[in-house]
Amino acid sequence: MDKNTVLNYFRDFSKINRCSKHEEEIADYLEKFAHDNNLECKRDKFNNIYIKRDSDKSLKDKPGIILQAHMDMVCVSDEEYDFDNGIKIIEMDGFMFADKTSLGADNGIGLAIAMATLTSNHKLPQIEAVVTTSEEVDMSGAMNFDFDLSGKYFINIDSEDENELIVGSSGGENVNVEIDKNYVSDSLSNFYKISVKGLKGGHSGMEIDKNHKNAIKVVFKFLESLDDYYICDFKAGSKDNAIPTNAEIILSTDESIDSLNKKSEEFISKVDLEDFDKDLRLLIEDVSPQKCLDKNTTENFSGLIGELNSGVISYIEGLDETVETSCNLAIVNSLDDKFEIILSTRSSNHDKLVALREDIVSKANKHNATAFDYNYYPTWEFNEKSELMEVAKKAFSKVNDKEVDVKVIHAGLECGVFAEKYKKIDCISIGPTMYDVHTTKERLDIESLERFIKFYNETLNMLTN
Repeated sequence: MDKNTVLNYFRDFSKINRCSKHEEEIADYLEKFAHDNNLECKRDKFNNIYIKRDSDKSLKDKPGIILQAHMDMVCVSDEEYDFDNGIKIIEMDGFMFADKTSLGADNGIGLAIAMATLTSNHKLPQIEAVVTTSEEVDMSGAMNFDFDLSGKYFINIDSEDENELIVGSSGGENVNVEIDKNYVSDSLSNFYKISVKGLKGGHSGMEIDKNHKNAIKVVFKFLESLDDYYICDFKAGSKDNAIPTNAEIILSTDESIDSLNKKSEEFISKVDLEDFDKDLRLLIEDVSPQKCLDKNTTENFSGLIGELNSGVISYIEGLDETVETSCNLAIVNSLDDKFEIILSTRSSNHDKLVALREDIVSKANKHNATAFDYNYYPTWEFNEKSELMEVAKKAFSKVNDKEVDVKVIHAGLECGVFAEKYKKIDCISIGPTMYDVHTTKERLDIESLERFIKFYNETLNMLTN
């Protein structure tokens, strides 16, 4: 298998719409690919695809290899674009990228590598290719995959740095907290809108340990400096996997706008800010009178936000720089009769993930709110006795004359889903280097792909021989 074979497959299916939840045509393409190459193929109602290449007769005693990728991509564009027309690929200065859209190398390159392996002339043990849908949205393809797998070594080709060997990832779930709106009947005075501006934010998995300030926490920390207040409305955040940069609260207080501005300046001067958050400011404006929460509900809402965790909770023992458990206080939605608080929790330890959920439930109950969880995805726990990890480390050192960076990441991978379903598999995640995925600047380093294929081929050779 070589670079050109992989890129030819990628160019071919990039003509097809592969946006998440629109995988029917790419699933059709993969079925035809299997049929044309006399490979066993199965497809389920979620459009997951399973393709099997039988073992070479001389290698039937070798454990089978499972290759895993997802067929969907994040579809974004600089202007209105019909992805039914496919991706317009450009190659320049050693990179492959798309014309004004995302490239879909995540995870199209992994899929192309699996296809090239299935059609390779090399003698190989049994190869099973598992190609899932909707990974970029909710992992529902992997969560519902239930075909039998007989292979032992499971290679997920969905990483984005050729020098990294991923051997574990966090599980997670969103926890929803709802608190009813109960309004005060008394008339109030001095109504203000306070908006958080100037925060950078970041990914709630990969950047949760970088001391990015959370706009929700900033607002309610500032409220502690006020003598008295009633909350009228509040909303913040936009995505559960992003540290919120925006928050907007409307409140009533006896304090003047001059007093609030002075207190906000004093407050910000005392906040420990990294350089990327140095532009933090609170914009305070007069607004017209409106109904506000009663005192008890205001205190419960404020107390709950104050007690909920947001940030790193623990690090992996022995790996001081690797986050084990975290919570992102991500979104507050203002609905007709209640506030909805969404927290994104992650942990590479299942028991600690459960404990975090129970902690949120306890705090919600304390403040007369209700908590429930959804969108769970399982932990992929690090296996220090992994045979596949050791083989990959040796293969990388052999072809690159340096050691690979072995990592447990604080983000979710489909390996966690499959490791929970198929207890006997031995997992790693690898891939060539790409940049700015999920954006219109997404690009694949072509020389990295060439180096990665040498490492990948050597890994297969070692597993075969």
